Amino acid sequence: MLLEIPLSEVQHFLSNQFHIDIELKIIEENKIEVTYIDTVVLIINEVKEDVILFNYETDGLATLVTKIAHLFLEKKLDNTPIEWDSKNKELKIDLNKFTELKSFLKFISISKLHFIKDTIVLEMYERGIKKN
Repeated sequence: MLLEIPLSEVQHFLSNQFHIDIELKIIEENKIEVTYIDTVVLIINEVKEDVILFNYETDGLATLVTKIAHLFLEKKLDNTPIEWDSKNKELKIDLNKFTELKSFLKFISISKLHFIKDTIVLEMYERGIKKN
């Protein structure tokens, strides 16, 4: 089963729910550009048990700007399903911690994530049924 979510809806949700205004732009099937103060490219590392793990790469000045952005966002992220490890350059999103998804994730599990055009595509399967 596939679920397609337009980037604009994700931006709107983050702005309304967590007061985080960011810009998102898909670069490749496994990479998305995120702009908040500065731009960082997130690379999908793993999707496991409804947790999405991204890595990101920065260099020189961007590393410093990323650490400053982390300081600005740290308090905003405290009450979110997003964990940012700036030391290891990882971003973890636990879909189970989104109250809006709790009921849904009792029956469906996210197995894969990728990006197409301006859309996030989640591949899902029914819990209790083996994935292909």
